[in-house]
Amino acid sequence: MEFAAPAALALAGLALPVALLALFRGKRSLTVPSTRPLLAVRPSFRLRLLPFLPALRALAVCALAVAVAGPRIGNANAVVPGQGIDIALSIDISSSMDTSGFGSGTRLEATKRVIRDFIKGRENDRIGIVVFQRDALPLTPPSLDYEALDKTVADLESGLLPDGTGIGVGLAEGLNMLRESTAASRIVILLTDGEHNASSISPEDAAELANALKIRVYTIGVVSDTAARRAEVDEELLQAIADRTGARYFKADNPRALLDIYEEIGRLETSRVGRERFERFTELSPWFAAAAGGLLLLDLAARATWLRRSPA
Repeated sequence: MEFAAPAALALAGLALPVALLALFRGKRSLTVPSTRPLLAVRPSFRLRLLPFLPALRALAVCALAVAVAGPRIGNANAVVPGQGIDIALSIDISSSMDTSGFGSGTRLEATKRVIRDFIKGRENDRIGIVVFQRDALPLTPPSLDYEALDKTVADLESGLLPDGTGIGVGLAEGLNMLRESTAASRIVILLTDGEHNASSISPEDAAELANALKIRVYTIGVVSDTAARRAEVDEELLQAIADRTGARYFKADNPRALLDIYEEIGRLETSRVGRERFERFTELSPWFAAAAGGLLLLDLAARATWLRRSPA
């Protein structure tokens, strides 16, 4: 058993001396020539109990002090996940994502499979989806409806927007999606296979905005296994964005590596949020409070009826 407010137990320590003092003061003396006639008179049950009336009040005070101290018994311990995180997935769907050289199928097809697996593995995390080419388009706000999110990703295709690679606007739209979020952790995961070539928001300005909003931006560069294709990804820029926001840059050259990256990001953010320790208690205060009330009622009833003192 433990106490939520053990300092309140000091009341019990004060009640006992007061009760003893009242007990001794309650014993009145009477001077008589001889006690021999009195020895033949046996004291009644009432007289035997009368000196113990102060003890009832003392016990009541003790019980009340214990109740205030908050006695409780722990029944079970559990470690539960902390608050979920809010994630904006910013996905490059420019025409270059339709090229092969990234496992089986196109880069976009492989990316969609990986992201769908990533969504299925989340729990209590709200996910929103942004796509970008030269411009950006928010498709779904942060949501726990993983089935709807899965369908949205499955239906993705390039050509929804004017072609190009607007990394800055893609990031800015993801930040805007999380701006009002109150989650313990807010992140953007931006995936691209090209260089920024749009005249809209610059990636550097978007990174500064992310830093001001305290939103981490994980960047992923999708590269092929040929030197020519690797050169098209501005890894220096993606690294700078991640560094500016306290996150990391990853390079993926095959679907398996891409899936590992998304899973690692999930682990990193879960460790930031942490887990909460939860303990169930059985509260005993009501029982001690009831005992205190019962003792006080007994004391009042006794003093008012069969243990009432006669007027002096």
